[in-house]
Amino acid sequence: MTMWGFFAYSAIPTGALLLLLLLSELTILMEVASKVMSAPITIGKLRLNAAVFMMALCSCLTLLSYSGFRREQMRSDKLEASGQGGFMQSWEKPKLFYVERNFWISLLGLMVWTTAWRLEAIFRSRPKRPPMALNLRASRLLWIAVGCAALLVADVPLCRLNYQMQLSYYVTPIKDELAPQAAACSGVFESNARDQCVGFCQQVRKASEERQDCVMFARKWHILGKWAAEIFDFGRGVEQGPAHVNELFSRKSCEGVLQSVDKSNPTVNTFCALAAGVAMLAAFAAFAQVMGDLAETNLRKD
Repeated sequence: MTMWGFFAYSAIPTGALLLLLLLSELTILMEVASKVMSAPITIGKLRLNAAVFMMALCSCLTLLSYSGFRREQMRSDKLEASGQGGFMQSWEKPKLFYVERNFWISLLGLMVWTTAWRLEAIFRSRPKRPPMALNLRASRLLWIAVGCAALLVADVPLCRLNYQMQLSYYVTPIKDELAPQAAACSGVFESNARDQCVGFCQQVRKASEERQDCVMFARKWHILGKWAAEIFDFGRGVEQGPAHVNELFSRKSCEGVLQSVDKSNPTVNTFCALAAGVAMLAAFAAFAQVMGDLAETNLRKD
C-alpha cells in the first residue's frame, strides 16, 4: 500500500469517526472523541494534541500535492497548446489523475480534521459562552508571530520535500523505463553515441532536463526555500540551468547520468521531513494557543 493509500484508509476514516462522535450530541461519545483528540504532545512550552498534529500533517500533504497537481496541469496545457496530442496526452492523463487524486485526498483529510478540532474545542468550552471577543493582548500577538515565523521556517524543508516528490512523479518513472537499455550503452558519451545509443542518450537528456524542471518548479513555489537552495548551490559552485545539464553530459556517460538523474540524499530528505513536521506542529500549536486563550477569556467574562 502506498503512502497515499495508507493516509486515505487510516487518517481520513479516523478523523471522520471522531467528527461523527462530536456531532452525536451524546455526552459520553463526545467525551471519548475529546479524549482521543486531546492526547497531549509537548514540544518545549508548546502544547500539542492529536488534532493539531493531524492538521499540520494534512496541511503539508495538501501543499505538496497541490503543487504537483498544478505542475501536471501546466504540462498538459503545454502539450495541448503545442499540438502534441494523441499518444502523449493519453500518456500524461494517468499522471494528472494520480496527482489530482492525491490533492483531493489530502484536502479532504485537512477539512475533516480541522472541523473535528474546532468542534472539540467548542465541546470543551461548554457551558454556553457569549460571542467571542477578539482581544489581542501582547501574549497573543507573540503567539501569532511565533506561528507565522514557524510557517516561514517550514518553507525551507518543504521546498526540499516538494522537489523530492516531483522527482518521484516525473523523473524516476523515466529512469526505470530506460534502465534496461543502459547496459547496451555502457560508457558511451552523448558526443560519441552511435546507433541505438543516440536515442538512449536523447532520452537520458530529457530525463535530466525534467529533473532541472523539477528543481526550478519547486523553487518557484517556495520563496525562502529558493533562497536557501541558491545559497547552497553557491557554496557548491553550482549554477542551475541548461549549462549545468550540458556540463553534466560532458563529464559523464549517458549511463552515468541516468544512474544519478533522480539521486537524492536520503539523510537530508529525512531531516527535512522531520524539520518540516516540527515547524508545522509549532505553527499550529501557536495558533491553537491563541484560540484557546481567546476561549478562556470569553469563559471568564461569562
